[in-house]
Amino acid sequence: MAIALQDVFYTFEGEAGPAIDGISLAIRAGEWVTIAGPSGCGKSTLGGLLSGYLPRAGGGSREGRVTVGGLDPASAEIADLAGVIGIVFQDPDAQLVQGRLEDEVAFGPENLCLPVESIERRVTASLQDADLLERRRDNVNELSGGGRQRAAVASVLALEPPILVLDEAAASLDAASRQRLLALLRRLHQSGRTLVTLTGRLDELALAATRLVVLAAGRVAADGATAELLRDQRPLLSGLGLLPQAPGEAPRGEAAPAAGSRELQDAASPQAPASPAAAAAARPGAAPLLELRGLSFAYGAKGRRRSGSRPDLTEPAVLKDVHMRIHEGEWHILRGDNGSGKTTLSRLMLGLLPAPSGAIFWRGRDASRSSLYELAEDIGYVFQHPDQQFVASTVLDELLYGPRCSLKLRAKDATPEPLLLKAKEMLRMIGLEGREQASPYVLGGGEKRLLSAAAGFMTGKRLILLDEPTAGTDYAGARLLSALCRKAVSEGTAILMITHEPEFFAGEQTKIWTLDNGKLREN
Repeated sequence: MAIALQDVFYTFEGEAGPAIDGISLAIRAGEWVTIAGPSGCGKSTLGGLLSGYLPRAGGGSREGRVTVGGLDPASAEIADLAGVIGIVFQDPDAQLVQGRLEDEVAFGPENLCLPVESIERRVTASLQDADLLERRRDNVNELSGGGRQRAAVASVLALEPPILVLDEAAASLDAASRQRLLALLRRLHQSGRTLVTLTGRLDELALAATRLVVLAAGRVAADGATAELLRDQRPLLSGLGLLPQAPGEAPRGEAAPAAGSRELQDAASPQAPASPAAAAAARPGAAPLLELRGLSFAYGAKGRRRSGSRPDLTEPAVLKDVHMRIHEGEWHILRGDNGSGKTTLSRLMLGLLPAPSGAIFWRGRDASRSSLYELAEDIGYVFQHPDQQFVASTVLDELLYGPRCSLKLRAKDATPEPLLLKAKEMLRMIGLEGREQASPYVLGGGEKRLLSAAAGFMTGKRLILLDEPTAGTDYAGARLLSALCRKAVSEGTAILMITHEPEFFAGEQTKIWTLDNGKLREN
């Protein structure tokens, strides 16, 4: 067996119950298995156990037997384990350690002390597989979110492990990149590699696996051939949020109450109706909160930045004559392929890049005359990877951190009752009621995204930017996020959501823009 687990339990430090609750599982060499389940079911925890990250680096306690390629990941030598299994984490920034891309991909083989010729061959082949060969000398930080995710894939491929685990490895990829990754995985599988894909939804990449294992609340809820489970267990799969709900289907949690967890029932409650509530429409003649007037921007050589109404023609323009207006109570969606300029545009809006004079206006004032701190008083940003944004040790304190800072409250000060009630209502809306004292870092990936979005809305900012808030989340989590956004815009908050997945918000009262090669168009 390539992978074998027998009566495995795992509990995070400080948590009362296990995240992995008695799993027994065997995966044969050469199999392609998708392990799917709702946020918080234990998928990423299982991946951490297989890679050896848990418990040796992440703490907690493991019981039961785990073998990967004949080794126990908790005690095997790192070099030995690296020759057997490679894992691509949900957050690529958590595993990228070098500056230049080719150095990043070479890092693993170099640490295995391979010959120079072998390292060069592996680096070139892996970058080509990840469609990054032409950018091999670029800095990793210059890549888009999807580009960094492909860089993480390339760095693991360069180790040539016989077992490959991918934890939501396509979450930040555009449609074309997802298809290229799918084609790559099929080639790897045909060559005899053992593949394990961890996912919160059954999309085309997940369904390409020959076998499907479904997790719920840390246990195996179903295990069998993918096509058969898709045919025979559709109520269970859609009930857990792994498939979109068809009209008339039971809400998530009702189809399989014994397998679900508390948040599964919460997702089915009436506070998240399927039909959209009307967003607060802009008053006739009202001035926009944010306005872009012919914004163009180019990065200069060696990191120099040039911006203005016209880009420097000697350098490629990232943004070209962008016009945009956002009023209070409006919900806008910005989509575009990896590298289309979405991140650059958001950084300019936030003041993280110097705004060109006369191109960006916040509440009628030229943003180039405002400091980063002045803009931050009114504009909030929800990171693509929530772990990079968390600042508190508990879920409740994470929600309260921003409002407490605004009120200049010290740690020993009592939290005002209205603020505490608002936070508890927010937890109910995102399905985390009862998890107030849990660490944000032990939540599932989708739960982390919902918490970071809720924390952003708790701050009372006039405009909130959400960067890929549905990446890697399940369908039920996307419905909870929709309800959260719907409530915010009804109260006058403006939203700009950057996403590859606007289809999750079909039927909502949104305006959709597409950024294509630096040019913006309204759909």
